Amino acid sequence: MTTSFTGTTRKALLLAGIALSTVISSASFAQEAAFSAAQKDEIKTVIKDYLMENPEIIAEAMNELQAKQQREMEAQAAAKLVEYKDFFKTADLPYAGNKDGDVTVIEFFDYNCGYCKKAFSDVQALLNTDDNVKVIFMEMPILSQQSMTAAQYALAAHKQGKYFEFHKALMEYQGSKDKATLKRLATEVGLDADQLEKDAQDPALKDTITENVSIAQDIGIRGTPGFIVGDQLFRGYIGEEALIGSVKAQRG
Repeated sequence: MTTSFTGTTRKALLLAGIALSTVISSASFAQEAAFSAAQKDEIKTVIKDYLMENPEIIAEAMNELQAKQQREMEAQAAAKLVEYKDFFKTADLPYAGNKDGDVTVIEFFDYNCGYCKKAFSDVQALLNTDDNVKVIFMEMPILSQQSMTAAQYALAAHKQGKYFEFHKALMEYQGSKDKATLKRLATEVGLDADQLEKDAQDPALKDTITENVSIAQDIGIRGTPGFIVGDQLFRGYIGEEALIGSVKAQRG
Protein backbone atom coordinates (compact mmCIF):
# COMPACT_ATOMS: atom_id res chain seq x y z
CA MET A 1 0.00 0.00 0.00
CA THR A 2 1.27 3.47 -0.89
CA THR A 3 1.29 6.00 1.93
CA SER A 4 0.66 9.66 1.05
CA PHE A 5 2.60 12.39 2.93
CA THR A 6 0.64 15.54 3.76
CA GLY A 7 0.86 18.69 5.90
CA THR A 8 3.50 18.73 8.61
CA THR A 9 4.59 15.22 7.68
CA ARG A 10 5.68 16.50 4.26
CA LYS A 11 7.69 19.29 5.87
CA ALA A 12 9.20 16.97 8.43
CA LEU A 13 10.41 14.71 5.66
CA LEU A 14 11.98 17.57 3.70
CA LEU A 15 15.43 17.38 5.26
CA ALA A 16 15.40 13.62 5.26
CA GLY A 17 14.36 13.74 1.64
CA ILE A 18 17.20 16.08 0.72
CA ALA A 19 19.68 13.71 2.31
CA LEU A 20 18.00 10.74 0.68
CA SER A 21 18.00 12.31 -2.76
CA THR A 22 21.79 12.61 -2.75
CA VAL A 23 22.25 8.91 -2.23
CA ILE A 24 19.02 7.43 -3.48
CA SER A 25 20.75 5.68 -6.37
CA SER A 26 23.25 3.99 -4.07
CA ALA A 27 22.51 0.35 -3.35
CA SER A 28 24.47 0.62 -0.12
CA PHE A 29 22.11 3.17 1.40
CA ALA A 30 20.62 1.30 4.36
CA GLN A 31 17.27 3.07 4.46
CA GLU A 32 16.50 2.93 0.75
CA ALA A 33 14.37 -0.21 1.11
CA ALA A 34 12.12 1.60 3.59
CA PHE A 35 10.64 3.76 0.81
CA SER A 36 8.71 2.58 -2.19
CA ALA A 37 9.37 4.01 -5.64
CA ALA A 38 6.22 6.11 -5.35
CA GLN A 39 7.30 7.47 -1.97
CA LYS A 40 10.72 8.38 -3.33
CA ASP A 41 9.09 10.25 -6.20
CA GLU A 42 6.83 12.09 -3.78
CA ILE A 43 9.78 13.07 -1.58
CA LYS A 44 11.52 14.50 -4.63
CA THR A 45 8.38 16.44 -5.48
CA VAL A 46 8.17 17.79 -1.92
CA ILE A 47 11.77 18.99 -2.12
CA LYS A 48 11.31 20.60 -5.52
CA ASP A 49 8.04 22.31 -4.60
CA TYR A 50 9.42 23.59 -1.31
CA LEU A 51 12.53 25.05 -2.91
CA MET A 52 10.52 26.63 -5.72
CA GLU A 53 8.23 28.25 -3.16
CA ASN A 54 11.13 29.26 -0.89
CA PRO A 55 14.16 29.92 -3.15
CA GLU A 56 15.79 32.00 -0.41
CA ILE A 57 16.53 28.70 1.34
CA ILE A 58 19.19 27.99 -1.28
CA ALA A 59 20.86 31.38 -0.70
CA GLU A 60 20.70 30.86 3.07
CA ALA A 61 22.26 27.43 2.72
CA MET A 62 25.04 28.77 0.50
CA ASN A 63 25.72 31.62 2.92
CA GLU A 64 25.91 29.19 5.81
CA LEU A 65 28.21 26.92 3.80
CA GLN A 66 30.53 29.84 3.03
CA ALA A 67 30.49 30.93 6.67
CA LYS A 68 31.31 27.39 7.78
CA GLN A 69 34.16 27.15 5.28
CA GLN A 70 35.47 30.54 6.47
CA ARG A 71 35.40 29.39 10.10
CA GLU A 72 37.24 26.21 9.18
CA MET A 73 39.82 28.17 7.17
CA GLU A 74 40.42 30.58 10.07
CA ALA A 75 40.78 27.68 12.50
CA GLN A 76 43.33 26.03 10.21
CA ALA A 77 45.20 29.33 9.86
CA ALA A 78 45.30 29.78 13.64
CA ALA A 79 46.76 26.31 14.04
CA LYS A 80 49.39 27.03 11.38
CA LEU A 81 50.38 30.29 13.08
CA VAL A 82 51.11 28.33 16.23
CA GLU A 83 53.09 25.83 14.18
CA TYR A 84 55.29 28.55 12.64
CA LYS A 85 55.67 30.64 15.80
CA ASP A 86 59.17 29.37 16.62
CA PHE A 87 60.30 29.78 13.01
CA PHE A 88 59.37 33.47 12.97
CA LYS A 89 61.04 33.91 16.34
CA THR A 90 64.35 32.21 15.58
CA ALA A 91 64.98 32.39 11.80
CA ASP A 92 67.35 35.03 10.40
CA LEU A 93 64.64 37.09 8.74
CA PRO A 94 64.96 40.74 7.65
CA TYR A 95 63.14 43.07 10.00
CA ALA A 96 62.76 46.66 11.12
CA GLY A 97 61.93 48.12 14.51
CA ASN A 98 62.61 46.66 17.92
CA LYS A 99 64.30 43.26 17.77
CA ASP A 100 62.77 42.40 21.15
CA GLY A 101 59.44 44.13 20.57
CA ASP A 102 56.43 42.90 22.51
CA VAL A 103 54.38 42.55 19.29
CA THR A 104 55.64 41.10 16.01
CA VAL A 105 54.13 42.05 12.66
CA ILE A 106 54.94 39.85 9.66
CA GLU A 107 54.28 41.11 6.14
CA PHE A 108 54.19 39.02 2.97
CA PHE A 109 54.61 41.24 -0.09
CA ASP A 110 55.65 41.67 -3.71
CA TYR A 111 57.66 44.69 -4.87
CA ASN A 112 55.39 45.12 -7.90
CA CYS A 113 52.17 44.94 -5.89
CA GLY A 114 50.39 48.31 -5.81
CA TYR A 115 48.67 47.61 -2.50
CA CYS A 116 51.99 46.49 -1.01
CA LYS A 117 53.45 49.87 -1.93
CA LYS A 118 50.45 51.54 -0.32
CA ALA A 119 50.86 49.35 2.76
CA PHE A 120 54.51 50.37 3.07
CA SER A 121 53.50 53.85 4.19
CA ASP A 122 51.29 52.20 6.83
CA VAL A 123 54.21 50.09 8.03
CA GLN A 124 56.39 53.19 8.21
CA ALA A 125 53.72 54.99 10.23
CA LEU A 126 53.62 52.05 12.63
CA LEU A 127 57.39 52.00 13.02
CA ASN A 128 57.53 55.78 13.48
CA THR A 129 54.93 55.78 16.24
CA ASP A 130 55.68 52.53 18.07
CA ASP A 131 59.15 51.81 19.41
CA ASN A 132 58.18 48.42 20.82
CA VAL A 133 57.08 46.63 17.65
CA LYS A 134 59.06 44.34 15.37
CA VAL A 135 58.16 44.10 11.67
CA ILE A 136 59.43 41.05 9.75
CA PHE A 137 59.51 41.20 5.96
CA MET A 138 58.74 38.04 3.98
CA GLU A 139 59.50 38.25 0.28
CA MET A 140 56.63 36.76 -1.73
CA PRO A 141 57.31 37.57 -5.41
CA ILE A 142 54.31 36.15 -7.24
CA LEU A 143 53.58 38.77 -9.90
CA SER A 144 56.51 38.67 -12.31
CA GLN A 145 60.12 37.72 -12.93
CA GLN A 146 61.11 41.28 -12.01
CA SER A 147 59.42 40.69 -8.66
CA MET A 148 61.58 37.61 -8.16
CA THR A 149 64.78 39.42 -9.13
CA ALA A 150 63.98 42.34 -6.84
CA ALA A 151 63.32 39.92 -3.98
CA GLN A 152 66.67 38.21 -4.55
CA TYR A 153 68.49 41.56 -4.54
CA ALA A 154 66.65 42.60 -1.37
CA LEU A 155 67.70 39.43 0.44
CA ALA A 156 71.24 40.00 -0.81
CA ALA A 157 71.06 43.49 0.74
CA HIS A 158 70.24 41.78 4.04
CA LYS A 159 73.72 40.22 3.88
CA GLN A 160 75.21 43.73 3.81
CA GLY A 161 73.08 44.90 6.72
CA LYS A 162 71.03 47.36 4.68
CA TYR A 163 67.88 45.43 3.96
CA PHE A 164 65.37 48.04 5.13
CA GLU A 165 67.11 50.88 3.29
CA PHE A 166 66.95 48.92 0.04
CA HIS A 167 63.43 47.68 0.78
CA LYS A 168 62.30 51.28 1.24
CA ALA A 169 63.94 52.33 -2.02
CA LEU A 170 62.22 49.50 -3.91
CA MET A 171 58.83 50.23 -2.39
CA GLU A 172 59.04 53.91 -3.21
CA TYR A 173 60.35 53.40 -6.75
CA GLN A 174 57.56 53.41 -9.36
CA GLY A 175 59.35 52.32 -12.52
CA SER A 176 60.60 49.05 -13.98
CA LYS A 177 62.93 47.15 -11.67
CA ASP A 178 65.48 45.78 -14.11
CA LYS A 179 68.94 44.84 -12.89
CA ALA A 180 70.47 48.18 -13.88
CA THR A 181 67.85 49.99 -11.81
CA LEU A 182 68.33 47.64 -8.87
CA LYS A 183 72.07 48.32 -8.88
CA ARG A 184 71.52 52.07 -9.13
CA LEU A 185 69.10 52.06 -6.20
CA ALA A 186 71.54 49.90 -4.25
CA THR A 187 74.33 52.41 -4.76
CA GLU A 188 72.05 55.25 -3.69
CA VAL A 189 71.40 53.60 -0.31
CA GLY A 190 75.06 52.80 0.30
CA LEU A 191 75.25 49.18 -0.83
CA ASP A 192 78.13 47.61 -2.74
CA ALA A 193 76.16 47.11 -5.96
CA ASP A 194 78.61 44.70 -7.57
CA GLN A 195 78.71 42.50 -4.49
CA LEU A 196 74.93 42.73 -4.26
CA GLU A 197 74.57 41.48 -7.82
CA LYS A 198 76.91 38.59 -7.08
CA ASP A 199 75.17 37.66 -3.82
CA ALA A 200 71.75 37.82 -5.49
CA GLN A 201 72.71 34.82 -7.63
CA ASP A 202 73.11 32.59 -4.58
CA PRO A 203 70.69 29.64 -5.06
CA ALA A 204 70.01 29.72 -1.32
CA LEU A 205 68.12 32.98 -1.77
CA LYS A 206 65.74 31.37 -4.25
CA ASP A 207 65.27 28.56 -1.75
CA THR A 208 64.39 31.13 0.92
CA ILE A 209 61.84 32.77 -1.37
CA THR A 210 60.32 29.40 -2.28
CA GLU A 211 60.01 28.63 1.43
CA ASN A 212 58.39 32.03 2.06
CA VAL A 213 55.74 31.38 -0.58
CA SER A 214 55.15 27.88 0.78
CA ILE A 215 54.69 29.20 4.32
CA ALA A 216 52.29 31.89 3.11
CA GLN A 217 50.16 29.38 1.25
CA ASP A 218 50.25 26.96 4.17
CA ILE A 219 48.95 29.69 6.46
CA GLY A 220 46.27 30.65 3.96
CA ILE A 221 47.76 33.72 2.27
CA ARG A 222 47.23 33.46 -1.48
CA GLY A 223 47.99 37.03 -2.55
CA THR A 224 49.81 40.15 -1.42
CA PRO A 225 49.92 41.90 0.88
CA GLY A 226 49.26 39.61 3.81
CA PHE A 227 49.88 40.43 7.46
CA ILE A 228 50.28 38.47 10.65
CA VAL A 229 49.94 40.65 13.73
CA GLY A 230 50.71 38.65 16.83
CA ASP A 231 48.32 35.72 16.54
CA GLN A 232 45.95 37.34 14.05
CA LEU A 233 46.00 36.89 10.27
CA PHE A 234 44.95 39.56 7.78
CA ARG A 235 44.63 38.82 4.07
CA GLY A 236 44.97 41.82 1.78
CA TYR A 237 45.43 45.53 2.39
CA ILE A 238 44.07 46.69 5.76
CA GLY A 239 45.20 50.32 6.05
CA GLU A 240 47.17 52.29 8.61
CA GLU A 241 44.45 52.60 11.23
CA ALA A 242 43.66 48.88 11.23
CA LEU A 243 47.34 47.93 11.29
CA ILE A 244 48.18 50.16 14.24
CA GLY A 245 44.93 49.21 15.96
CA SER A 246 45.62 45.50 15.61
CA VAL A 247 49.03 45.95 17.25
CA LYS A 248 47.40 47.77 20.17
CA ALA A 249 44.78 45.02 20.42
CA GLN A 250 47.52 42.41 20.81
CA ARG A 251 48.65 44.23 23.93
CA GLY A 252 45.18 44.04 25.39
